Amino acid sequence: MSNGEALLAAPLCRFRWRGHTIGYRVAGSGAPLVLVHSINAAASMFEMRRPFAALQATRRVYAFDLLGFGDSDRPAQVYDAALYQALITDFVAEVVGSATDVLASSLGAAYTAAAAAASPALFRRLVLVCPTGLRDLVMPATPGSAYAVLRGPVGEALFRALASRASIAWFLRGQTYADPACVDEATIDGFVRAARHPGARFAPICFLTGLLNCDLRQRFARIEAPILLIWGREAVNTPVERAAEFVALRPATSLVVIERAGMLVQDEQPAPLLAAVQPFFDAG
Repeated sequence: MSNGEALLAAPLCRFRWRGHTIGYRVAGSGAPLVLVHSINAAASMFEMRRPFAALQATRRVYAFDLLGFGDSDRPAQVYDAALYQALITDFVAEVVGSATDVLASSLGAAYTAAAAAASPALFRRLVLVCPTGLRDLVMPATPGSAYAVLRGPVGEALFRALASRASIAWFLRGQTYADPACVDEATIDGFVRAARHPGARFAPICFLTGLLNCDLRQRFARIEAPILLIWGREAVNTPVERAAEFVALRPATSLVVIERAGMLVQDEQPAPLLAAVQPFFDAG
């Protein structure tokens, strides 16, 4: 069974949250671990397929889709960082039901860090993969004319272009993975599937107009949980030089840089990531 099949083989569960349905999958037994995906036009729990498959041998692993993505509801509403911070917090409190370790990616890692700063009792240890929040995607915008335009036919047409198979393949091979050869047809299929649900454009529209930005500058240093940063040496949109800023702000933070990896380290280089992550989680 491939990593993608291992994720999809786990039954799709549903969690009712603020009148909406959040889709998640869970497998394995042991101490809990929650996986939080990144944000892009085709984002979903699929990008966490490899750690989901590998870590369920020793952990009870949860992967879920943020509201607006994948198998969760995708209402036509304004999305922002506070919404996702609250969703991550409530998912841990109500679905997991105890303090948990978390592995989170990119902007999803920023939301996780914000949640851990606000609710320290719920978060045991954090692995943050190429997080944003100090220099990239920091200041949240408010709904304005650009958002209004993208809510209409122009935005619908733009999203169709962004969510096309050719566009997603370009994004993965040119912006996300260090080695384009890692992006096979099955990987593209998984991302395309996530972007084809009705209403899939509404959350990405908020991302494109800055509404999903998350400011960690005052919060990152307040996090009580141990933190391990994982960074891809060849990450494009959040370059590895950003890691030093996180460590300077919170010197207790650990850092592992993974060679021959872009932004989605957990999918492109799962073996070295797991070699760093497993002893970090086990140390607690």
